Amino acid sequence: MQQPPAIRLFFTFFFTILASAVFSQARINGKVISATNETLSGTSIKLEGPTSRTVAADVEGRFSISVKPGKYTLTFSRVGYQTKVLEDIEAKEGIEANDLNVVLDLKTTTTEVVVRSSARKESSNAMIVFQKTNTAMSSGLAADFIRRTPDRNTSDVLKRVSGASIQDNKFVVVRGLSDRYNQALLNNALMPSSEPDKKAFSFDIIPAAMIDNIIINKTATPDLPGEFAGGLVQVNTRDIPTKNQLNVTVSLGYNSQSTFKSFTGNMRSNTAWLGFDGGGRNLPASMPNTVTYRGLTDNEKIAISKDFDGNAYGERVNTAAPIRTVNLAWSNTKTFKNEAKLGSIISVYYRNASIIYDDVERGRFEKVRTPIFTGSEVQNRYSTNLGVMANFTYMKGATKISFRNILNQVYEENYLNRNVENIGRLQNVSLRSNFLNQRLLVSSQIEGEHLLSSSRGIKFIWNANGSFNSKSQPDFRTAQYTRNLGATTGAYTLDDDDTRRFFSELKDYATGLNGTLIVPFNMGGIKQTMKLGGSTLLRFRDFNARVFRYRPVGNNADLTIPYDKMFLSSNINSNGLLLEEQTQNTDRYFGISALNSGYLMFDNKLSNSLRVIWGARAEFFEQFLSSRDLALNRVRVNTQKWDFLPSLNITNSFNNQHQIRFAVSQTVARPEFREIAPFQFFDYESIWGIGGETSLRRTKIFNADIRYEYYPKSGEMISVGVFTKKFTDPIELRMDGGSNADRWLFSYTNAASATLVGAEVEIRKGMDFVSDKLKDFTFIGNVTVLQSTVKLNSTQASGKETTQNRPLFGQSPYLINAGFQYTNTEKGFNASILYNRQGPRLSLVGDPDGAGFYDIYEKSRNLLDVQVSKKVLNNAGEFKLTVSDIFNNQFAFYDNADSKPGFSYAAGDRINYAYRPGTTVTVSFSYDINFKK
Repeated sequence: MQQPPAIRLFFTFFFTILASAVFSQARINGKVISATNETLSGTSIKLEGPTSRTVAADVEGRFSISVKPGKYTLTFSRVGYQTKVLEDIEAKEGIEANDLNVVLDLKTTTTEVVVRSSARKESSNAMIVFQKTNTAMSSGLAADFIRRTPDRNTSDVLKRVSGASIQDNKFVVVRGLSDRYNQALLNNALMPSSEPDKKAFSFDIIPAAMIDNIIINKTATPDLPGEFAGGLVQVNTRDIPTKNQLNVTVSLGYNSQSTFKSFTGNMRSNTAWLGFDGGGRNLPASMPNTVTYRGLTDNEKIAISKDFDGNAYGERVNTAAPIRTVNLAWSNTKTFKNEAKLGSIISVYYRNASIIYDDVERGRFEKVRTPIFTGSEVQNRYSTNLGVMANFTYMKGATKISFRNILNQVYEENYLNRNVENIGRLQNVSLRSNFLNQRLLVSSQIEGEHLLSSSRGIKFIWNANGSFNSKSQPDFRTAQYTRNLGATTGAYTLDDDDTRRFFSELKDYATGLNGTLIVPFNMGGIKQTMKLGGSTLLRFRDFNARVFRYRPVGNNADLTIPYDKMFLSSNINSNGLLLEEQTQNTDRYFGISALNSGYLMFDNKLSNSLRVIWGARAEFFEQFLSSRDLALNRVRVNTQKWDFLPSLNITNSFNNQHQIRFAVSQTVARPEFREIAPFQFFDYESIWGIGGETSLRRTKIFNADIRYEYYPKSGEMISVGVFTKKFTDPIELRMDGGSNADRWLFSYTNAASATLVGAEVEIRKGMDFVSDKLKDFTFIGNVTVLQSTVKLNSTQASGKETTQNRPLFGQSPYLINAGFQYTNTEKGFNASILYNRQGPRLSLVGDPDGAGFYDIYEKSRNLLDVQVSKKVLNNAGEFKLTVSDIFNNQFAFYDNADSKPGFSYAAGDRINYAYRPGTTVTVSFSYDINFKK
């Protein structure tokens, strides 16, 4: 009897797995760097054991050696450096002795010194080595840590980094400073803002499975872009692989308040599961431009209004499926006869989820605490994330060329059903809304690294990059009905003013080029380094939006027809409804900017203990924006600014374990296109609007840091630091004085100045100091405490400037991360428990003395995640169980009526918006199919 195709496929896959497990090879991989974090290409690596041979580190200082199973000793030697011997390196089938981050110290005497160490001491954590030797003060996470967290994308990962938190599940806040004061780098290329309404990069667009490491630079050096105050976030995707394999990961997730529950929404296109709408929500082809449409007769508008899909408002109820994630990663390295090497990594990531927020609170209150409206809503959130990464690297001798590409498509649809009592209007309000975000990120880079002189170590690095970032909101539709407050009978009536269809599209193009020349030289018999470089970045942004509302035609329209039938073609007529154009002249803008920079940096080793990194960066920024105001007058913003940005970083190492760092720098934060555009947008989901300000000025920031670092042993770190930042013309999102009960409006504005002070403590420590039985446990934790004051541009009657005793917009008073990790390599068992909490965050700046509304704070919440994993099938497979957000605390935003940021109902604080995301349990299986080289 012939087997069904599915069964044949299963057995084929099963025996492929067994075969790959049997023929898997052992490998020893690693990287050789200096004590100043320079890669040491050409280092001789002598291997002694069951396999004996000598190899040389490549241009990146990396090595990868195929060996027979057994114990090995590796000897690392290089001219001018102390020889290091690593002993007891055990290589097993199916397990790679991976990521040996070997640090060689400079010779200080003519006498030969041999340093002996072990693999465990040398390779416990690559990121600790980087943080210790990095030119800037930094914090970060490497891929080995990320794999042991339940984090699904970059934004989830970032909240684990010291001093970082996440806002709206996707925007990073570093050292309590809002997203606009942070900058994003993807593989050495600056990323533009991904949002139409703020200066921020949406980190949830990059899947965690594609990350090699994340670094947050907290102090400036001349070779880094000078536009940040909180942190410069560097996301590096995976590079040349050390093995040939196909990794397959499949996971299913159960959300406590969503999975297998009734999930309500509108009809979606057949391609939504792939992350694309398919065009069904686009404006009809018959729709002319705004000016032409406004000039049409009602009958002509009715004919075009019929082309809009009236069935789009109809509800569909199905069952929320489990959260599904699939990741395929193919890696391959080919070595040619001329010893050239070509490495490639191709990864495909897919995630689909249906999440329900089933008891969302809504409220708005007068300053005297009288409710304006209160009620609740149900949100049904459908999302798809489709990502593709393709990285290729060619290395031969002293040359390395990389071609890195990432494409990610995100589809996020939220269907909400809101019911509130509007006391101000004396109405019961029923609102249904469907809000779709489609986001696309495409980034390509070609990067070269050339060792121009092996004897002197002169190196040239260059990068050419291009990116496309788009965000479309096709057919954001609302249907609002009202009836008299307190009425228990009678039909709801259509509120045509708030029944709308909105279409917008943002396109952002960027292209850049940068280059760095690294020249080592000797001074006083000690090796020094000079870096000289420059860059250029050109950006284009085009944004346009159109808004329509349903308007009754005449006085005979029946406005009591239910929402699912009201907008059908049969009701679009001279006795029904038509779509009226509500688009404003400000609803479109075009911008172009150019950033050109050059820098000179010295990395001086003044003695065996004192290291000084100093220099300056010059940046010339040009920004042009074109739009129109409400009176149709052309609005142009044309900015040209030079900025001279010096920086100084000093490290004094008392010995190999103790060092103290000091840093001082000047940086800037420039307005984003959206912040200077006169465009105003009202978000029915958030129930407030945002407008730009054409007169915004750039912010100048003076930064000073001091930090003590203690490295008890390899892979461990304890650090304590304090810092201060002084802002001139800080940019904040603040409530407009013209806001009223029904329409909150926020706009970007400059304060006069602000001061931020803070302290950080970071610990990564093995627990073997308590008992040797705990040698497989590691404690990780960090705490950041912050305080700031803001001085406004307004003055009192006495002429004294107004100083507000409140945090900067977006700041939290503290951030806490803590957890334990358990790793037992011999048994293939890993476990982690991770805790995160941030203090009450200033989410929106109110105007209690003008508009009469208090500041909005985000309430503190406790986040606890647990994960366990077990290697199986000769270590080629891995089962993983994750429980995320165990406490399921509310995300709550509240009016802060008193001077204390913590929530207190007795003090007059009231909930503005609150929901619970649910607890998620995920089971995943990952398998490596290894191929012989």
